[in-house]
Order: sequence, then C-alpha cells, then structure tokens
Amino acid sequence: MAALFVLGAVASAAAAPHGESFAGTHAVAAPLPGAEDLAHGEALTLRDGWTVYRDALVAETRFAGGCGLSLPGLDPRAVSLPDIWGPALTTDVSTGHGVATYCRDIVLPNTSQFLALSMGTTRSVYDIHAVSKGRHGELKLTLLHRNGNPAAAEHMVPVNPTAPVIALPHDLREFRLVVHLANYVHKQGGIVDVPEIGFLQKMESMQRRASAFPTALTLVLLLAAGAAIAVGRGAGNSRGHFIFAALCAASALRVFLVSNLVWDYLPAFPEARKYDLEYFSLFLIAPAYYAFICYLFRDGKVIWLDRFIYAVSAAFCLFALFGAPFFAPGTITLLREPFQALWALIILAVGGMILRTIFTDIEARRDALIVLLAAAVYFVYEILTSMKIVGASMELSNLVIVFVTALHIRAFVLKFRRVEGERDALHRNLLETNEALEARADELSHALGLAEQASRAKSEFLATMSHELRTPLNAIIGFSETMKLEMFGPLGAPRYVDYAKDINQSGTHLLDLVSDILDISRVESGTDSLYEQDIRIETVAQQVLDTLRLKADAAGVVCRLDAPEDLPPVRVDERKLRQIVTNLVGNAIKFNRPGGTVTVSLGRGPEGYAIAVADTGIGIAARDIPRALARFGQIENQLNRKYEGLGLGLAIVQALTAQHDGSFAIASEPGRGTTVTVTLPPERCLAADPAEDLAVAAG
Repeated sequence: MAALFVLGAVASAAAAPHGESFAGTHAVAAPLPGAEDLAHGEALTLRDGWTVYRDALVAETRFAGGCGLSLPGLDPRAVSLPDIWGPALTTDVSTGHGVATYCRDIVLPNTSQFLALSMGTTRSVYDIHAVSKGRHGELKLTLLHRNGNPAAAEHMVPVNPTAPVIALPHDLREFRLVVHLANYVHKQGGIVDVPEIGFLQKMESMQRRASAFPTALTLVLLLAAGAAIAVGRGAGNSRGHFIFAALCAASALRVFLVSNLVWDYLPAFPEARKYDLEYFSLFLIAPAYYAFICYLFRDGKVIWLDRFIYAVSAAFCLFALFGAPFFAPGTITLLREPFQALWALIILAVGGMILRTIFTDIEARRDALIVLLAAAVYFVYEILTSMKIVGASMELSNLVIVFVTALHIRAFVLKFRRVEGERDALHRNLLETNEALEARADELSHALGLAEQASRAKSEFLATMSHELRTPLNAIIGFSETMKLEMFGPLGAPRYVDYAKDINQSGTHLLDLVSDILDISRVESGTDSLYEQDIRIETVAQQVLDTLRLKADAAGVVCRLDAPEDLPPVRVDERKLRQIVTNLVGNAIKFNRPGGTVTVSLGRGPEGYAIAVADTGIGIAARDIPRALARFGQIENQLNRKYEGLGLGLAIVQALTAQHDGSFAIASEPGRGTTVTVTLPPERCLAADPAEDLAVAAG
C-alpha cells in the first residue's frame, strides 16, 4: 500500500536509514493542514489519512521505519474515521469481535502551548502509542494511554473504553500514532469517534464541560421527576404526574449512562454491564414516553396496542436486568434493531394520536402542536447528524434533550391547567346543582309535609265519615231486614218485599265498603293497634268458611280446609287475622268459576306459619299483579267491570300482614287460578312442646 501521508504532504522511503526521520532524511516535515487554526483555539479533526491492519496487533516497533514499509503477511487498508466493523443487523454478538491496528503520521505545528489528543470512544480494550525519533535518531516509543492489554482482551473484563484527553509531550512534534484495539463486548468494533488535536487547556475545559453538562441535566431531570411526584401526591389526579416523573427519571438514567458519567463516579464499572443498563434505560423511556402521550391525548384509555407495547418493553427490560448478565458480554446489543422496530410502532401510534387530536380536539390542539414540535426538533437533529451537517456532539445532544423535555413539560403544564380548569368548572357546576337540589329538596320536603297533612286529614275524614255512615246503615239494614221478613205483618203488595230485599242487600254491600275504607284509613293513620291473643288459625279459618258458605253456594264454588292436626297455636290479633282470611276467601269465591274450588291450606315450616288460599278461577296476568295489589286497584276498566268492590281487599291483607311482621306472596296464571300465601313469622308460633320447634327447624 502507498505510504501514509500527513494528509498527503509527507512522503516516506521504502527503506529509511537508521537515523532518518519518518518523513525521510531530506524531506521537509509539513504541519497538519489547518494547523493555523490552532492559533484561534479550534481543534483539528483527524478524519483522513489512516491505515488499518485488520485482525492484527502490529507491534509499535515495526512502525519505526518509513510509513511506506510493507509489513510482511499483513494487508494494510486506507480508511477514514469513524471506522466500524461488524454488521449492525445480526443475531451473533461476536460478529464484530476481533483486533485491529490503526496508524497515522502526524506533524504538529510549533507552539509554546501544550497540545493534547482526544480519541473519543474506542470500543473495549486499547493502547495508544506515539512512535518517533529521538534527537540522535534513536527509536522513541511513548505510551500515551491504555486501559488494558489488547492481546489479552478476550479473557478480561474491560472497563471505561473511552480514552480521556491525552496530553502530548511538549517536544513531540513529528510522530506516528499507533492504536491497538480489541473488541469482545460488542457486536461492532472499531473507532467510533473522530480523534482531535488541540490545546490541552481548551480540550480539558471541553472535557470538564462535557461531563458537567450531563451531570447537571441528570440532576435537573431527577428534580423534575421529584417535583412531579410531590405535586402529584397532592393533586386529585396523580396518574399523569407519576407517568411524567417516570419519563424524567428514565431520561436521567439514559443521560447518566450514555454520557459515560458512570465511569466518573464508578471507575471500575464493567463495560458489558454498562451496556446492559444503557439499553435498559432506552427500554424504559419508550413505554414511559408512550404512556405520557396517551395520558395527554387519550385520557388514560387503554387499548390492545398499549398492552402490546408495554408487554414487549417489559420483556426487554427484564432481559436487560436479569437475563443479559448470564450471556456473553454485549449480548444486549443484539436487541437494538428489534427495539428500533418497536420504536417505529410507537412513533406511528404517537403520530396518529397527535394528528387526530390536532384535527378533532380544539382544546388539546395546543398540547399536540407542542409535542409535535418537540418530535420534529429531535427528528431534524437526527437527520442533520446522520448527514454530517451537524456534528453529533454529546453537548448538543444534551441541549436537544433539554429543549425537548422543556417542550414536554410545557405540554404537561397545559394539560394540567386544562384539566384543572375543567375540574374547577365541574366543581362550580356541582355546587350550583347541589344548591338547586337543596332548594328542590326543601320544596319537596314542604310538599311532602303538605301531602302528609292532607293524607292525615283524608284518613281522619274517611275514619269519621265511615263511622258516621255505619250508624244509619245499620238502621237501614236492620229495618229492611224486618220489612223483608214481614215480622210485623204483611206489607201489602209483593213488590214491597222485593224492594226490601234490594234495600237490605245494598245496605249490606255499602256497609262492607265503608268497613274496608275504615280499616285501610285506620292502618294509614297509624292508630290501629294489635290486640294479640293465642288462637288456633284452623278454627278461625273454619268459621270464615262457614260464614261464606252461602256466598260460595250461590256462586257454585266448593270451599274446603286443608289443615294438619298438629298445628300449633299462634299469637295474633284474632279480628285482623279473621279479616285476612275473609278477604282472601271472599276474593277467591268472587273471581272463581261455577264448579270451581277454593282451598285454604295451613302449614308450619322453617319460614313460619303459612296460610295459603288457592282458587281455580280466572287468574291474573303477571303484568297485572302490581295493579291488583294497589289500593283501589281494578284489573278491569270502568266501562266493562264485571265484579263489584273497591279493590281494597288485597291491599288490606297486605297491610294487616305487615302489622304482624309477616310476608305476602301471590302466584297466578290466567285461566288457571290464583294462590295467595300469607306467612307469619316463626316467633308467633306457640309450640306446646320444645322438641316440636327442633323438629320443625330440622325439617
């Protein structure tokens, strides 16, 4: 290969004598092009003029002669830095493993200030030598910096592969730079950054600034995360604050690891583990950023895509923390391309949310535009750095991170203010609604008082009128009965006897109605008390059936009593229990068919004492049962009524049953009859023998 030139200005002989310089015995050493910029403090980049020997660690002593020497058995190649070997998309972490030797001739300008060399990032283990000639032509080897022995790199754990600013000896002006590099912790090897030469003081200041800025940014992001958590704990909706805090904390971890700050505080930290944590921070940022955007523009709604992104990110994080240490060093770098595919999916999802918000949500449009601006800034920065239009410096990258984070903070603040404004408006609406409801409640309370007063007045009126009507009705019934029987002699015309019968029947019917109204009004007014005594219900039921036998015979209905012999007595109000049975049997007879039956069944079980009245009559449809149970409820309308009555029978039975703490149930089907069951509580049953209660409970 042609000799290494100092950017084409220095030529070397094929076999230089012992005392010759690298540029040749009679050659005039030419300084680096652009060396005049050093006077202005500008660093010189060493991008071109390099030769690399792949898969070989060439001893630095072999470069003592002219740089045009062809080293036996080696294949030198001219390259420009950065020079990275090993494919990016691979499933084998060892594709970029190996060694290489980089060399380049350098002639420095004469200056009274100290100069320095900055190599930037070099992967894995390296040593850097300067090969020059002494005053008397002797070979002079100067070790500029090393972090280990490249020849033994395959069997060692490397630390801090980034070389610091290397101070060059003051008398070193013309030399050959030799870099031995060995990579066994990454799927790609080589020199990642372009080396630079500049004034030592300025380059050290730049290095300190390069370390201080990420440190400050890390602290700022951590403070932002802490502030978000503190504010979130006192806010009504803390979910958004915690998501933003997680995003800031993940960004702080990313800055801390990518900027190599970890080696400033932990110099012996293994490079392989640093890669694992660096990728872990990346795996954290993706779901945190996505969750934050979802919080801003989707109000926390979770869809299947969210679950997929979170699940895949969690799998990546778990592998980085707990799986990668058990694999070969640098295995985590194999996940870079798969995770880039996940990032692409996240970008598409975020872009869709932002565009939808811009076009559909006027209130959140401002937030969306800010987030879109942040994404555009970072995207443009990545494009410019990839096209080499803008230098990809860590300092500029951190400034971009600060700017993007500030934009997201602004969007978060806008979202928070909007939510707070909506909450305040909702709070005001709730207060106004509450005041309106309180006013309405006062009106309803007043109306309820008036209604209760009117109801009491109505009940008192009905009770009074019923009592007042009963006296003349009893007289009418008694006198008409006397006239009907012609107890004091014949009435004369036979038609008078018929009229007396009609008067007697009408009076009796009217008395029944008045009695029902009096009973229901007495229950409503709360003046009806129980006069409890111990009775046998089967006796009362038989008496009721005997009383109503004439009515049943007239309707062509057969009544019977089904009662076991061992029924216990009960403690109830006999008059009201009699009225319950009378009303139920009377209804069963009235709504039955000729030839039908009415069965009164009595029994005792764990639920209590049951009184069931079943008929084989017309029945009631399920939708009509509530109307039949209502007071004054009539299944038929007023135009086609066939059966007499006010519709108070079942309502009175319900009220009297409730007075005895019992339960009421009705089962009916049109055309198949009706069964009404009244159940008295077990405590009203009076067992003659304590063993009887135990037997009933067990049954």
